[in-house]
Amino acid sequence: MKKVLLFILSILSLTMLVGLFFYLKLSDLRPERYVYPNDIKKAKQLLEAMGQAHQIDKWNDIETYNVLLEDEFYGFLGKKTHAFQEQKIRFSLSYIPKTYDGQLKTLSGKEKNSVWGIQSGKTYLLDEKGNTIIKENKNMKFYIPTYQYFIEFPNRILEATTIDYLGSKMINGVKSEGVIASWNAIAPQNNLDQYIIWIDALSKRIIKIDYTVRDKYRFVSGVAHYQDYKDYNGIILPSTIPVESNLLKEGYLHKMSIKSFTPNKVSSKSLRPLN
Repeated sequence: MKKVLLFILSILSLTMLVGLFFYLKLSDLRPERYVYPNDIKKAKQLLEAMGQAHQIDKWNDIETYNVLLEDEFYGFLGKKTHAFQEQKIRFSLSYIPKTYDGQLKTLSGKEKNSVWGIQSGKTYLLDEKGNTIIKENKNMKFYIPTYQYFIEFPNRILEATTIDYLGSKMINGVKSEGVIASWNAIAPQNNLDQYIIWIDALSKRIIKIDYTVRDKYRFVSGVAHYQDYKDYNGIILPSTIPVESNLLKEGYLHKMSIKSFTPNKVSSKSLRPLN
């Protein structure tokens, strides 16, 4: 009886380990039966057309920008995946384009008026007098550049060094074409993300983005929907970005809403106080 019990426990342990392995394995956005390369030339043409449709050249005309953004998280899982004290929160975000230097000011809730920043990978806090206090904050180190990347995505994704065409499909009744993008290789890598950009076949604007989250959890992937585009004097931005996760069977994990965009509201010097 004892041997039988040990055998059953060993089987259960093995099953749990196998399940844990598959749960924690590196997420991979490549479709089944996909073989690289498919059509690199077409992928490049699509991304160039997407960049033109989003008028990314306009980013060259601004030194800094400010975005008022609202982020609402949903349910138990949404609560566990963010670092803020409320499920719905408003921010004032200021950035230097095409860098990872920026600041996040909380405009609502218990952390109202707190200001965190990141410069050259270092996080810092501004006190009530505006003094800079260098302080490690892993959550802000993730969220400040992540918000920036979603805002600047049509411009930033062109930095990817490896791309390929995935074909076309209908998304909410709209014909779209997919481009997979990463750096160095399309295959999953421990410290580099994969993206699939789904582009409207007619307008060439982004419909949605499939992405991995290597900086946070190696097994997680998400989908960001770009909806309700608005033109801010040439800068084209989605007004709403609902986000799905492979951790959820249905529904959204959270929804970002861009309320305003203002170029050159702050100086680049103010966003680099550690110099």
